[in-house]
Amino acid sequence: MRAEVTRYLKPDGYPSRYWAVMVDGELLAVTLYRKGAEAVVAALNDKGSPPANPRQGPRSGNSR
Repeated sequence: MRAEVTRYLKPDGYPSRYWAVMVDGELLAVTLYRKGAEAVVAALNDKGSPPANPRQGPRSGNSR
């Protein structure tokens, strides 16, 4: 999977103020801010990795 951030092009072909997230050449999302588009790409890239702090077992403590 190849994800990239580019300027979103309006239907008339001119660039807009929005940012596009393209995955394998297809439009996935349109955001107002570049950082938002980069966050979408980062979330897509992290999708296959395990969570940062997985639980190791049941919580210890008082159970009611």
